[in-house]
Amino acid sequence: MTGRKGGLKVGLIDVDGHNYPNLPLMKISAWHKQQGDSVEWYSPMFSGHLDRVYMSKVFSFTQDFQYFVDADEIFRGGVRILHRIG
Repeated sequence: MTGRKGGLKVGLIDVDGHNYPNLPLMKISAWHKQQGDSVEWYSPMFSGHLDRVYMSKVFSFTQDFQYFVDADEIFRGGVRILHRIG
């Protein structure tokens, strides 16, 4: 992690990706930008390594994100995210 001095590199993933505004991701983005962090939509091929990635999923019929996420921390949340332990 780069820490607050230089700002974090943050990625966002809208797992549903149905062109509906994802309010939780927009709020997370606004907060990180106020902290001086850089925020981008995560792309497995172009984003490179990030400090933190947030994934949000609302709909149950959408598949989970199928690609490797290159980040120090990954936060998954939303109505339809299932956390598998073990």
